[in-house]
Amino acid sequence: MRTSWAISAAAAVAVSMTAVLAGCTSTEAPAAESTASDPQATSSPALESGSDALAGVDSIVVSSAGLSLRDADSEVASIDLVGTTLDDALETLTQVLGAPRSSDVEAGSCVSAQTAWAWGDNTVIGTADALTDEGTLTFGTNQTSVETADGRTVRIETPTGAAVGDPVAPIADGLDASVKDTFDTVPEEERLSVVYDLARSDQVDGEWNPYGASVYSEKGVIEAIRGPGHIKSTC
Repeated sequence: MRTSWAISAAAAVAVSMTAVLAGCTSTEAPAAESTASDPQATSSPALESGSDALAGVDSIVVSSAGLSLRDADSEVASIDLVGTTLDDALETLTQVLGAPRSSDVEAGSCVSAQTAWAWGDNTVIGTADALTDEGTLTFGTNQTSVETADGRTVRIETPTGAAVGDPVAPIADGLDASVKDTFDTVPEEERLSVVYDLARSDQVDGEWNPYGASVYSEKGVIEAIRGPGHIKSTC
C-alpha cells in the first residue's frame, strides 16, 4: 500500500492541491504541534476598509492559521482563514493586491466546486475545497509574488521566508517524515509535499493525514504554497 499525491487539473485555474491516497498505514500519531513560528508576527489591529497601511504591504506570510500581511518586518493586518467570510477576506486582499478576477472551480474527481478569486498568474483565495475543513477558506499560489497595478511587488512566502522557486530542502530537512509525502512511485520527478506549519494530524482508516500550511516541490524546487489543508485524500 502506498500514498501518492498529485495536483488536479483544476489547479491550472486555482491552486487546489488534490491528493490521491492508495494506502500506507501508521500505528502511532505524530506530535500535532506547530512546526514553524515567527516571533516577529504580532496581533494586528482592526483595519477599516481603505486603510493606508494595507497599501504598503510587501509580503503575505502563509501559516496554518491564516495570512499575515506585512510591510517589511511589521505585520499591519491579518486574515484568519477559519471563520472569516470570503467577502471579508476578499475586501482586505483587494486593498493589498488590487481588483481580482473571478476564478470559480468546477467540481470533479477529488475536487469540490469552489467560489474563488485570483490575482496574477495563479494566486487564489476561495471557499473550502475537498481537502480543507468546512468553514475554512483556502489560499494558494504557484508564483513567487504578485505585481500590483500601482507598481508594487507583494511576495508570498512561508514564515521562514521561503517562496515559490526556492529550494525545498531547508524546510523539508528539519521536519519529521510524519508531515511529508515523498511520492516514491515517481522518483524521477522528485515530488515532495511538506506540511511546514502543522495544525493537527487526523487518522482515517489507519492513515495519519497532516493538516496545515504546506509546500509542494518538484526536483527540489518549491512549486506551490498552500494553506491550510490536508496533503492526502481517500478519494
